[in-house]
Amino acid sequence: MFIRNIKEFKKKTNKKKIICLDYGKKRVGVAISDEYHKITIPMKTLLNNKELNKEIKILIDDFDIGGVLVGLPIDENKKKNKMSQSIIDKIKNTIFFLKNNGIKLPFFFWDESYTSIEAEDITNIFFKNKKKQKKNLDKFAAKVILEDFFNFKTNISEKDN
Repeated sequence: MFIRNIKEFKKKTNKKKIICLDYGKKRVGVAISDEYHKITIPMKTLLNNKELNKEIKILIDDFDIGGVLVGLPIDENKKKNKMSQSIIDKIKNTIFFLKNNGIKLPFFFWDESYTSIEAEDITNIFFKNKKKQKKNLDKFAAKVILEDFFNFKTNISEKDN
C-alpha cells in the first residue's frame, strides 16, 4: 500500500526494519535499516529484470521487513519525470505481486535528488578500483536515501516512535 504521509509511514514502520530501493535502468540498489532506524547498511544490488519482484519478496521474508522506502527522482521544480513515472509503475506491480503472495507492507517514496553524487563520494573512499566503485554505487545510493529519510525532522516526538 502506498503511504503519502511521512508521519503515517514512520508510525507503520515503528520498531520494524525498512529496506530502501534505488531504481536505475539496469540495477536496483538495496539498503536496510535496523528496527530502531539508527543503522543503515548498503545491502546488495539487484538486476532490474523480470525476477526483481521475486528477489524483493525474498529480502522481505528473510529480513522480516516492515516497510519499503523507494527513491524517486524529482527535478528542481519538484516535478516528476519519465523515470519517476516508470518507478511508480514498477512499484505498483511490486505491491500487486507482494499482495498476491500474502505480503502487505507500507511503501513510501522519497526524493533521491543528488544521492548518486553523494554515493560516488562514499564509494571513492571505500573502493579505489573504479570497477568496484561502479558495482557498489547503487546499494550505497540506497543507503544515502535511507539515511536522508531518517535524518529528516518531523513533528513526531520520540515517545511516539
